[in-house]
Parts: sequence; structure tokens; C-alpha cells
Amino acid sequence: MKCRYSIILLTCLGLFAAGGAAAAEAVTVSQKGLAFRPNELSLTKGQAVDFVNDDSTSHNIMITGESVTFNGGLQPPGGHVKFIFTKPGTYSVGCGIHPKMKLTITVK
Repeated sequence: MKCRYSIILLTCLGLFAAGGAAAAEAVTVSQKGLAFRPNELSLTKGQAVDFVNDDSTSHNIMITGESVTFNGGLQPPGGHVKFIFTKPGTYSVGCGIHPKMKLTITVK
């Protein structure tokens, strides 16, 4: 009887762990037409964003908020920059080259 309960418990724990892994999958944000798509995003703590440059010009991902200042450097067309949001809060994302490009990220 103990064995059956152990199997059930391990199965439940496995499903719980799989659910947590799915929630932490990276979200893709496109940079195209000198804009972020989407321009607002809600994430879970620990989730990553993959910023993909789908534009014909270079960009520079800049992230500020919650004691974070991140500069992704020059990102050529076709390039990727990945950032993991480890703290809850509100973050401002912009392009260091094109100041009109803005994205707000809320992490819960």
C-alpha cells in the first residue's frame, strides 16, 4: 500500500514541476518597424524574454527597473538578446538607438 501512495505522490510532484517549467518558458518580443511587438508584457518571476531583431536596422536593448540596469549592446538585424527577469516589479525597455521604441514589462 505504501508503494501505491509513493507513486501517486511522485506523479503529482512531477506534474507540479512540469507546470512550473511551462510557466517559465521564454517569451519572444519582436523589434520591427522601429517598435517592440508587443509593447506591453506580463511575466512570471524567473521568466525570460528573447528580444529578436526582425528589423533592417540595428537596435540596442536597454532595461531599467527594480535595481536593474541592463545594456544589451549593439544588436544587428537577425540578432537575439535574452534577459531573465528575476525580481517582481515594473521594467522599462527601450532602444538605445531609437528612443521612441518603448516596452513596459510587469513581473509578478
